[in-house]
Amino acid sequence: MGRLVLILLLGSILIFGVISITVNRSTNDSTQDTVEYFSDVNARNISNSMVEMILSQLSDSSSWRVPTQLSKAFFGGVAYYSVIDTFFAGDSLIKISVTANYMNVNKNIATYVKFNKGFVPPVVRGAWTANSTLNKTISDMYIDGRDHDLKNNVIPNSGVYGVSTSVDFVNTEKGYIGGTKNGIDYPPSFPENPNSIEEYYDWGGTFPTSPDQILGYPEGTLKSIAVSGAEGSQYVTDPNVLSLPLSGVTYIEIPNNQEKKIELGNYSNNKGILVIHNPSGTTRIKETHAKYAFQGLVIGDYMFHFHLDILGAVLLLSPNLETSKNCSGNRDHWIKFSSASIKNATSIVAKSGGGGGGYASGYGFAQKRVQIQYWFE
Repeated sequence: MGRLVLILLLGSILIFGVISITVNRSTNDSTQDTVEYFSDVNARNISNSMVEMILSQLSDSSSWRVPTQLSKAFFGGVAYYSVIDTFFAGDSLIKISVTANYMNVNKNIATYVKFNKGFVPPVVRGAWTANSTLNKTISDMYIDGRDHDLKNNVIPNSGVYGVSTSVDFVNTEKGYIGGTKNGIDYPPSFPENPNSIEEYYDWGGTFPTSPDQILGYPEGTLKSIAVSGAEGSQYVTDPNVLSLPLSGVTYIEIPNNQEKKIELGNYSNNKGILVIHNPSGTTRIKETHAKYAFQGLVIGDYMFHFHLDILGAVLLLSPNLETSKNCSGNRDHWIKFSSASIKNATSIVAKSGGGGGGYASGYGFAQKRVQIQYWFE
C-alpha cells in the first residue's frame, strides 16, 4: 500500500512538472509573440510617421532634398531616411526612402511622389477672354491666340482663339488678331480672320464671377495663398505698395469706385497669377505699364490702357468693360497665348493648396500639393 502511494505521489509530481514546463514554455512563446508584434507595429508606425513628416516638409519646400541618409529618433525607435530625385516607371519623381527600427525590428517604406502640375483653365478660351465687349479694350495691340513656348516660339496647331467673348466683337481699334480654331493656326492680321474670334460663347450658361471660379478652386483660395506669401505671393489693397518683381499669386483688392494704375517697372521676370478683383467685381484699373512681358495669367474686373506685353492670357470678369474711350497708339505691345506660361503660373496654386474643381489633388497637411505615385512596404 505504501509503495502504491509513493508511486502515485511521484507520478503526480512528474505530471505537474511536465504541465508546468509546458505552460511556462507556452507563456514564454506568447510573451515573445506579443513583444514581436508590438515591435512590428511600432516600427511600422515610426516608418509611416516619418514618411508623413517628409511629405509635409516637401509640401512647404518643393526644393528640399536629403541626398545623404539621416536619422531621427522618436517613439522609442529611430528612422533612417533620404529624399532624392529619381527616374522611375518612365517619370521624373521624388523618392522617399525610410527604414524604421524598433527593438531590432525593421520596417522599410519606399514612396515615389511628384508635385501637382499646372493646368490651363477651360474658361481660358482665348488669348483675351471676357464676359463683355472688348471692342475698345484691346486697342490696336497684337493679340495672338496661337500657342507659344516660353521663348515666344509658336507651337503649331495647339492654341486658342485670339479673342473670346460672351457678346459680339467688332475690331474698332484695328488690332492685329490671330488664333487657332480646330487645330488650324491663323497668324495675327487686320482685318483678322473670323476663325480667330469667338463670339456669344455661353460658358455653359454662367460666366465665372470670381478668380477662384476660373481655376475651379473654393472661394478664398487665391487670396489665402497671396496672404501666405508662398513663392513670393502678396496681397495688397493699393498697387503702389507692390513688391517687384511679381511672383506667385499677386492679389490686388481695390475698394469700389476707385480707379488705379499699375506700374510693373523695368523688371524682366514679373510672373505668376495677377488678380485685380474685389468681392463686388468692381475693381477698375485705368492703366497698366511694364517694360518687359509679364508671364502667366492676368485676371481682372475692368482693365484699360494695357501698356504691357503678356505671355500667357488675360481674362476680364466684369460685364461692364470700356465702351467709349479710345486707346490707340499701342501697337508696340502684344498678348500671346502660352499654355506653358499659364501652367507655370497655376502650378503655384497646385503646390500651395486648393483642391476644388478636380484640378489639384494629392497630399499635405491641410493642403493638397504632392501626389503619391507609388508606395512600397
